[in-house]
Amino acid sequence: MSISDVLAAYSQIRQQNELEMQRRRREVYARIPSLEDLCGKLETLMIERPLRRLSGQSDNGEEIDALRARIAAALEKEGFGAHYLDPVFSCAKCRDTGVLDDASHCDCFKKRLLEDKLDAARLTDDAASFEKFDLGRFDATPIENGRSQRDMMARIRDICMAYADSFPDCSSILLLSGSVGLGKTYVSKCIMRRVIERGYTAAGFTAYRLFSLFHQHRLGEDVDLDPIFEVPLLIIDDIGTEPMTKNVTKEYFFDLINERTAAGRKTVIVTNLAFHDIDERYGERIFSRLMDARDSQKILFKGKDIRY
Repeated sequence: MSISDVLAAYSQIRQQNELEMQRRRREVYARIPSLEDLCGKLETLMIERPLRRLSGQSDNGEEIDALRARIAAALEKEGFGAHYLDPVFSCAKCRDTGVLDDASHCDCFKKRLLEDKLDAARLTDDAASFEKFDLGRFDATPIENGRSQRDMMARIRDICMAYADSFPDCSSILLLSGSVGLGKTYVSKCIMRRVIERGYTAAGFTAYRLFSLFHQHRLGEDVDLDPIFEVPLLIIDDIGTEPMTKNVTKEYFFDLINERTAAGRKTVIVTNLAFHDIDERYGERIFSRLMDARDSQKILFKGKDIRY
Protein backbone atom coordinates (compact mmCIF):
# COMPACT_ATOMS: atom_id res chain seq x y z
CA MET A 1 0.00 0.00 0.00
CA SER A 2 1.42 3.37 -1.05
CA ILE A 3 0.93 6.70 0.73
CA SER A 4 -1.75 7.56 -1.84
CA ASP A 5 -3.56 4.35 -0.92
CA VAL A 6 -3.47 5.32 2.75
CA LEU A 7 -4.84 8.77 1.94
CA ALA A 8 -7.59 7.13 -0.10
CA ALA A 9 -8.44 5.02 2.94
CA TYR A 10 -8.75 8.21 5.00
CA SER A 11 -11.13 9.61 2.39
CA GLN A 12 -13.31 6.54 2.79
CA ILE A 13 -13.27 6.92 6.57
CA ARG A 14 -14.37 10.54 6.25
CA GLN A 15 -17.20 9.52 3.95
CA GLN A 16 -18.38 6.87 6.40
CA ASN A 17 -18.24 9.32 9.30
CA GLU A 18 -20.15 11.91 7.28
CA LEU A 19 -22.88 9.35 6.65
CA GLU A 20 -23.01 8.71 10.40
CA MET A 21 -23.24 12.46 11.01
CA GLN A 22 -26.15 12.71 8.58
CA ARG A 23 -27.89 9.80 10.28
CA ARG A 24 -27.55 11.47 13.66
CA ARG A 25 -28.98 14.72 12.31
CA ARG A 26 -32.02 12.94 10.86
CA GLU A 27 -32.54 11.15 14.16
CA VAL A 28 -32.30 14.35 16.22
CA TYR A 29 -34.36 16.55 13.90
CA ALA A 30 -37.15 13.95 13.85
CA ARG A 31 -37.38 14.15 17.64
CA ILE A 32 -36.50 17.84 18.09
CA PRO A 33 -37.60 19.68 14.91
CA SER A 34 -36.60 23.09 16.28
CA LEU A 35 -32.93 22.07 16.36
CA GLU A 36 -32.70 21.94 12.58
CA ASP A 37 -33.21 25.71 12.41
CA LEU A 38 -30.82 26.33 15.31
CA CYS A 39 -28.09 24.18 13.76
CA GLY A 40 -28.57 26.01 10.47
CA LYS A 41 -28.12 29.35 12.19
CA LEU A 42 -25.00 28.07 13.96
CA GLU A 43 -23.48 26.93 10.67
CA THR A 44 -24.17 30.35 9.12
CA LEU A 45 -22.54 32.14 12.07
CA MET A 46 -19.47 29.89 11.84
CA ILE A 47 -19.08 30.70 8.14
CA GLU A 48 -19.49 34.42 8.80
CA ARG A 49 -16.97 34.55 11.66
CA PRO A 50 -13.69 34.63 9.66
CA LEU A 51 -15.26 37.00 7.11
CA ARG A 52 -16.26 39.41 9.89
CA ARG A 53 -12.71 39.38 11.23
CA LEU A 54 -11.23 40.12 7.82
CA SER A 55 -13.59 43.02 7.27
CA GLY A 56 -12.93 44.49 10.73
CA GLN A 57 -16.42 43.83 12.07
CA SER A 58 -17.09 42.78 15.65
CA ASP A 59 -16.54 39.14 16.48
CA ASN A 60 -19.66 36.97 16.81
CA GLY A 61 -18.04 34.46 19.18
CA GLU A 62 -20.43 35.14 22.06
CA GLU A 63 -23.44 34.58 19.83
CA ILE A 64 -21.92 31.30 18.61
CA ASP A 65 -21.22 30.13 22.17
CA ALA A 66 -24.76 30.97 23.28
CA LEU A 67 -26.27 29.08 20.35
CA ARG A 68 -24.06 26.05 21.01
CA ALA A 69 -25.21 26.06 24.65
CA ARG A 70 -28.88 26.08 23.58
CA ILE A 71 -28.31 23.16 21.20
CA ALA A 72 -26.36 21.17 23.83
CA ALA A 73 -29.08 21.74 26.44
CA ALA A 74 -31.79 20.57 24.04
CA LEU A 75 -29.81 17.46 23.17
CA GLU A 76 -29.16 16.55 26.80
CA LYS A 77 -32.82 17.08 27.67
CA GLU A 78 -33.76 14.41 25.12
CA GLY A 79 -31.01 12.05 26.29
CA PHE A 80 -28.71 12.37 23.27
CA GLY A 81 -25.68 13.86 24.98
CA ALA A 82 -24.44 17.41 24.53
CA HIS A 83 -21.94 16.50 21.79
CA TYR A 84 -24.12 14.11 19.79
CA LEU A 85 -24.19 16.44 16.77
CA ASP A 86 -20.49 17.28 16.90
CA PRO A 87 -18.43 16.16 13.86
CA VAL A 88 -17.63 12.43 13.96
CA PHE A 89 -13.93 11.56 13.73
CA SER A 90 -12.13 8.25 14.04
CA CYS A 91 -9.02 10.26 14.98
CA ALA A 92 -9.76 13.62 16.58
CA LYS A 93 -6.11 14.72 16.39
CA CYS A 94 -5.98 14.87 12.59
CA ARG A 95 -9.73 14.83 11.87
CA ASP A 96 -9.24 11.73 9.71
CA THR A 97 -6.85 13.40 7.30
CA GLY A 98 -3.64 11.75 8.51
CA VAL A 99 -2.00 15.18 8.71
CA LEU A 100 -1.69 17.51 11.71
CA ASP A 101 -1.91 21.30 11.71
CA ASP A 102 1.88 21.60 11.44
CA ALA A 103 1.79 19.48 8.24
CA SER A 104 3.43 16.49 9.95
CA HIS A 105 1.87 13.04 9.70
CA CYS A 106 -0.40 11.97 12.54
CA ASP A 107 0.45 8.95 14.68
CA CYS A 108 -2.55 7.13 13.21
CA PHE A 109 -1.09 7.66 9.72
CA LYS A 110 2.29 6.27 10.77
CA LYS A 111 0.58 3.30 12.40
CA ARG A 112 -1.37 2.52 9.21
CA LEU A 113 1.79 2.55 7.11
CA LEU A 114 3.68 0.43 9.62
CA GLU A 115 0.89 -2.13 9.94
CA ASP A 116 0.68 -2.46 6.17
CA LYS A 117 4.40 -3.07 5.88
CA LEU A 118 4.13 -5.71 8.57
CA ASP A 119 1.01 -7.33 7.14
CA ALA A 120 2.91 -10.38 5.92
CA ALA A 121 4.28 -10.93 9.42
CA ARG A 122 0.89 -10.84 11.14
CA LEU A 123 -0.34 -13.50 13.51
CA THR A 124 -2.49 -16.07 11.68
CA ASP A 125 -2.68 -18.85 14.28
CA ASP A 126 -6.19 -18.56 15.73
CA ALA A 127 -5.48 -21.31 18.26
CA ALA A 128 -2.76 -19.29 19.98
CA SER A 129 -4.23 -17.35 22.89
CA PHE A 130 -4.03 -17.34 26.65
CA GLU A 131 -7.74 -18.19 26.73
CA LYS A 132 -7.05 -21.42 24.83
CA PHE A 133 -3.88 -22.26 26.76
CA ASP A 134 -4.29 -25.98 27.60
CA LEU A 135 -2.25 -26.96 30.67
CA GLY A 136 -3.56 -30.50 30.32
CA ARG A 137 -1.04 -31.12 27.55
CA PHE A 138 1.82 -30.95 30.04
CA ASP A 139 2.96 -33.78 32.32
CA ALA A 140 1.80 -33.55 35.94
CA THR A 141 4.63 -35.75 37.27
CA PRO A 142 6.96 -33.85 39.65
CA ILE A 143 10.36 -33.27 38.04
CA GLU A 144 12.02 -30.49 40.07
CA ASN A 145 11.55 -29.57 43.72
CA GLY A 146 8.14 -31.23 43.70
CA ARG A 147 6.97 -29.19 40.72
CA SER A 148 5.72 -30.78 37.53
CA GLN A 149 6.05 -29.53 33.97
CA ARG A 150 2.40 -28.54 34.21
CA ASP A 151 3.09 -26.47 37.33
CA MET A 152 5.99 -24.73 35.60
CA MET A 153 3.93 -23.97 32.52
CA ALA A 154 1.13 -22.52 34.64
CA ARG A 155 3.69 -20.18 36.18
CA ILE A 156 5.17 -19.29 32.78
CA ARG A 157 1.69 -18.64 31.37
CA ASP A 158 0.92 -16.24 34.23
CA ILE A 159 4.25 -14.39 33.85
CA CYS A 160 3.82 -14.01 30.08
CA MET A 161 0.19 -12.97 30.44
CA ALA A 162 1.26 -10.27 32.88
CA TYR A 163 3.97 -9.19 30.41
CA ALA A 164 1.38 -8.80 27.62
CA ASP A 165 -1.17 -7.10 29.88
CA SER A 166 1.38 -4.56 31.12
CA PHE A 167 2.74 -3.80 27.64
CA PRO A 168 4.40 -1.39 26.94
CA ASP A 169 5.33 -0.98 30.61
CA CYS A 170 7.35 -4.20 30.62
CA SER A 171 10.96 -5.25 30.16
CA SER A 172 12.55 -4.39 26.83
CA ILE A 173 13.61 -7.97 26.18
CA LEU A 174 11.80 -11.18 27.04
CA LEU A 175 13.97 -14.22 26.40
CA LEU A 176 12.22 -17.61 26.17
CA SER A 177 14.77 -20.43 26.24
CA GLY A 178 14.55 -24.21 26.38
CA SER A 179 14.61 -27.43 24.39
CA VAL A 180 12.35 -28.13 21.43
CA GLY A 181 8.66 -28.92 21.87
CA LEU A 182 8.12 -27.22 25.23
CA GLY A 183 5.65 -24.55 24.11
CA LYS A 184 7.94 -21.53 23.68
CA THR A 185 6.65 -20.53 20.24
CA TYR A 186 3.05 -21.00 21.33
CA VAL A 187 3.57 -18.78 24.38
CA SER A 188 5.16 -16.07 22.23
CA LYS A 189 2.13 -16.14 19.91
CA CYS A 190 -0.17 -15.82 22.93
CA ILE A 191 1.76 -12.71 23.97
CA MET A 192 1.53 -11.30 20.47
CA ARG A 193 -2.22 -11.90 20.21
CA ARG A 194 -2.92 -10.29 23.60
CA VAL A 195 -0.80 -7.23 22.73
CA ILE A 196 -2.55 -6.83 19.35
CA GLU A 197 -5.96 -7.24 20.98
CA ARG A 198 -5.03 -4.43 23.34
CA GLY A 199 -4.58 -2.12 20.36
CA TYR A 200 -0.82 -2.20 19.83
CA THR A 201 1.10 -3.16 16.70
CA ALA A 202 3.15 -6.35 16.79
CA ALA A 203 4.89 -8.63 14.32
CA GLY A 204 6.64 -11.98 14.40
CA PHE A 205 9.49 -13.30 12.28
CA THR A 206 11.39 -16.55 12.27
CA ALA A 207 15.11 -15.99 12.71
CA TYR A 208 15.74 -17.49 9.27
CA ARG A 209 13.41 -15.04 7.55
CA LEU A 210 14.62 -12.07 9.57
CA PHE A 211 18.29 -12.67 8.88
CA SER A 212 17.53 -13.34 5.21
CA LEU A 213 16.19 -9.79 5.05
CA PHE A 214 19.33 -8.54 6.80
CA HIS A 215 21.49 -10.40 4.29
CA GLN A 216 19.57 -8.90 1.34
CA HIS A 217 19.99 -5.45 2.87
CA ARG A 218 23.72 -6.05 3.29
CA LEU A 219 23.95 -6.93 -0.41
CA GLY A 220 22.39 -3.59 -1.31
CA GLU A 221 18.94 -4.85 -2.23
CA ASP A 222 15.93 -2.61 -1.72
CA VAL A 223 14.79 -3.96 1.65
CA ASP A 224 12.95 -1.71 4.09
CA LEU A 225 14.11 -2.60 7.60
CA ASP A 226 12.42 0.35 9.31
CA PRO A 227 9.26 -1.58 10.29
CA ILE A 228 11.38 -4.25 12.00
CA PHE A 229 13.20 -1.63 14.05
CA GLU A 230 10.08 0.47 14.71
CA VAL A 231 7.28 -2.01 15.47
CA PRO A 232 6.32 -1.69 19.17
CA LEU A 233 6.52 -5.45 19.76
CA LEU A 234 8.79 -7.71 17.71
CA ILE A 235 8.87 -11.47 18.23
CA ILE A 236 11.82 -13.41 16.81
CA ASP A 237 11.35 -17.17 16.81
CA ASP A 238 14.05 -19.85 16.58
CA ILE A 239 17.06 -17.63 17.18
CA GLY A 240 20.08 -19.87 16.70
CA THR A 241 18.79 -21.63 13.58
CA GLU A 242 19.72 -18.85 11.14
CA PRO A 243 22.94 -19.17 9.08
CA MET A 244 25.95 -17.36 10.47
CA THR A 245 26.91 -14.87 7.78
CA LYS A 246 30.01 -12.70 8.06
CA ASN A 247 29.29 -9.01 8.66
CA VAL A 248 25.56 -9.74 8.90
CA THR A 249 24.37 -12.05 11.67
CA LYS A 250 26.12 -10.64 14.73
CA GLU A 251 26.28 -7.06 13.49
CA TYR A 252 22.63 -6.72 12.47
CA PHE A 253 21.40 -8.66 15.50
CA PHE A 254 23.27 -6.38 17.90
CA ASP A 255 22.08 -3.23 16.12
CA LEU A 256 18.49 -4.49 16.18
CA ILE A 257 18.49 -5.29 19.90
CA ASN A 258 20.50 -2.21 20.85
CA GLU A 259 18.40 0.29 18.88
CA ARG A 260 15.06 -1.21 19.86
CA THR A 261 16.02 -1.23 23.52
CA ALA A 262 17.30 2.36 23.37
CA ALA A 263 14.02 3.44 21.74
CA GLY A 264 11.91 1.71 24.39
CA ARG A 265 10.53 -0.89 21.98
CA LYS A 266 9.97 -4.45 23.15
CA THR A 267 11.44 -7.66 21.75
CA VAL A 268 10.54 -11.26 22.55
CA ILE A 269 13.24 -13.75 21.59
CA VAL A 270 12.52 -17.46 21.37
CA THR A 271 15.45 -19.88 21.23
CA ASN A 272 16.38 -23.52 21.76
CA LEU A 273 19.85 -22.38 22.82
CA ALA A 274 20.93 -22.58 26.44
CA PHE A 275 22.12 -19.30 27.88
CA HIS A 276 25.82 -20.24 27.66
CA ASP A 277 25.32 -21.28 24.01
CA ILE A 278 24.07 -17.77 23.21
CA ASP A 279 27.39 -16.41 24.46
CA GLU A 280 29.37 -18.86 22.34
CA ARG A 281 27.33 -18.25 19.18
CA TYR A 282 26.87 -14.49 19.22
CA GLY A 283 29.67 -13.19 21.40
CA GLU A 284 29.90 -11.10 24.56
CA ARG A 285 28.23 -7.91 23.25
CA ILE A 286 24.96 -9.60 22.33
CA PHE A 287 25.06 -11.97 25.29
CA SER A 288 25.53 -9.06 27.68
CA ARG A 289 22.63 -7.14 26.12
CA LEU A 290 20.28 -10.14 26.32
CA MET A 291 21.27 -10.96 29.88
CA ASP A 292 21.24 -7.41 31.27
CA ALA A 293 18.91 -7.60 34.29
CA ARG A 294 17.91 -3.95 33.82
CA ASP A 295 16.38 -4.58 30.41
CA SER A 296 15.85 -8.31 30.11
CA GLN A 297 13.47 -10.85 31.59
CA LYS A 298 14.46 -14.49 31.10
CA ILE A 299 12.30 -17.62 31.24
CA LEU A 300 13.68 -21.15 31.05
CA PHE A 301 11.34 -23.91 29.81
CA LYS A 302 11.86 -27.43 31.17
CA GLY A 303 10.27 -30.83 30.68
CA LYS A 304 9.36 -33.27 27.91
CA ASP A 305 8.60 -32.54 24.28
CA ILE A 306 4.78 -32.31 24.16
CA ARG A 307 4.69 -32.92 20.42
CA TYR A 308 5.34 -36.66 20.90
